[in-house]
Amino acid sequence: MKSKHAPMTWTVPRTFGRSEGDMVKHGHHEQLDLFRETLTRPAKLLVMAMFGLSDPKHLDRPQSAKIADILRTAGYSPRRREDGKLAFTPATYELVEETGLRLRRQPIPFFVREQAGHTKDGRREWKAGLIETAVFQEFGFYYEDEEGQPIDLDELPQDQLIKYEDGKKVALYAIPVTDEDGNIVYNKDGVTPRRRVANGVTWSFASRLARLATDRGTSWVFYLEAGEILRRYQAKPATFDLIFKTLFWTGTGLIEVGHDKLVEHLGIKSKDGRRVQAAINAAFADMLAEGIIDKPVTVRPRGYYKPTKKTNRPRRKDKVYQWRRAAKWQPGKGGIAIADESLPAEDPKSGNPE
Repeated sequence: MKSKHAPMTWTVPRTFGRSEGDMVKHGHHEQLDLFRETLTRPAKLLVMAMFGLSDPKHLDRPQSAKIADILRTAGYSPRRREDGKLAFTPATYELVEETGLRLRRQPIPFFVREQAGHTKDGRREWKAGLIETAVFQEFGFYYEDEEGQPIDLDELPQDQLIKYEDGKKVALYAIPVTDEDGNIVYNKDGVTPRRRVANGVTWSFASRLARLATDRGTSWVFYLEAGEILRRYQAKPATFDLIFKTLFWTGTGLIEVGHDKLVEHLGIKSKDGRRVQAAINAAFADMLAEGIIDKPVTVRPRGYYKPTKKTNRPRRKDKVYQWRRAAKWQPGKGGIAIADESLPAEDPKSGNPE
């Protein structure tokens, strides 16, 4: 398998970056928990990388890549071994393998906006709602022998392989680790065979997600550099989530979120107000340091917005955060802004929050 290099930018389904916010907004808390549990932060980065290493014109067809290329695209760096060579650790290889297996087996709820037709004057009409799909329709392992030649698993006896079955899906096979006598080595549980580290993986995206990634109205641009930045903040969940949401913000103007809503969007569970505020402050400081925003966040105090004449109620009651994505992260004009934002709604004409 030849090495691949991702381009500087590529398109992904916009729902990957917006589903959590949409579920928060529409009260789908049970689906939100399942989404976050299954599509973890490392999994998000790996899937973004796999989109970047796929054939953009044929996302619905089988794809493949070396695991090292996936890790490099997702922002991971190899380490120097005792023999002086640079290599990724077995743990990171296993991360890719286990992520692929999980996202093949486990359907995930996504909140999706799709075209429903056109109005009489030719404008697009949109529909929105929950769908449930696994990220990968198929996923498999690719092995090479000591001379770098591919190993055809179909030519090996099935009783010498590890077999994974996922309901109605085609069975998946992997090569087990064996000792010097050719006996299968088991994990600590003494039951599960230890899987040999694969050189690469194969996959095919769910057809619905492949279609969302190629349609101009449902796709979004992801940046190679963004993966490198996000990788550094996997240990700081609030920063990771705030960067991810900011990058996937579909408007081009001001982003504005109230304090309580931002805490919910970022999944901050602490009841300690000082810790919550510290996490939010650190997240915005990290975004500024990384150039995701080029100006500090503006914080409007509680009571900043006065009651409107129309409703006699303030648009926002609690403290408000306002920020703008830096120009370098703004996709081209091909994207379509949709008024029903997952954070606050935004007027696509003016770019100002409603």
